[in-house]
Order: sequence, then C-alpha cells, then structure tokens
Amino acid sequence: MVVDALAPRGQQAGTWRAAHGTIARVADAAGVRLVIVGGASSLRPARGADRFVSDLSGIPEELHDEIRDGAAFLLEDLPATPATLDWLFVSPALRFGARMPGEQLGRYRLGDDVAVQSDGGAISAADYALGLVDLIESGDHHREHVNLGH
Repeated sequence: MVVDALAPRGQQAGTWRAAHGTIARVADAAGVRLVIVGGASSLRPARGADRFVSDLSGIPEELHDEIRDGAAFLLEDLPATPATLDWLFVSPALRFGARMPGEQLGRYRLGDDVAVQSDGGAISAADYALGLVDLIESGDHHREHVNLGH
C-alpha cells in the first residue's frame, strides 16, 4: 500500500499533478493500493450540487491554484487511471488543518463525495487520522472519493 500525502504548494506547486501521476503508475505496476490524502474542495455540499471548488470567493486567492489542482487530480486524473489501480481519495471536512483546527472528539463521520455537513463541516487532525487509519485497515472503498468530518 502507498499512502500519498503530497500538497500542491511550495516547490511542488507546478509539478504536483505529475508527481501524483507517477506515484499512481508505480502503485499500479506494483499491484498495491493507493490511498491519497486529499482536500475538501472537490466535495459537494449536497447530492447533485456544484463542488466547493466551483466557488472560491471565500478562500484566500493564494490558495486557489492549489485547490483547483487538487480537485482536478481527483476529478480528471484518477478516473483516467487504469482500472487495475485500486485507489481511495480521502478528503477532510472543509474546516481542517493548521488554519482551522477542530476539536478532537475521538470519532468521525464517513461520507462519499457529499460533505457530511452541507457547510463543509469540520474535523480535527486527530479525528481525521483516526478515520484515515480505519479506512486503510478496512480495505473498503475501491476507486472512490470519501470524506471524513464530525
């Protein structure tokens, strides 16, 4: 299994999607599962609604390229991989990370590409890690996008 947690910022900003593509090809060739730690921008607030990435008006402009790249990797690149690649893209809730730390509750909710809360929700790093490990250990969800939130 490969767990990919690269972020499309800093020195990786221009090469991030290509790097993920290489990781995906290597994982596929090795016959191992690829679990990607992703962002929340590709989630939807409700079934059939536009994804959060479609309106970045409330997000600092310096994050727009990173957010668009992350969503494009999930929505364009991963579906185009060979059917033999077993991948799982795990998004946190919209309010997650150093800029918006959440309260550690010791639990999480699991959703698909629809955020577990329509406003995008929140999750602490500890609870996201708990959910990520549970997903890795279970081996469920093949070629899917899921999200973790409170």
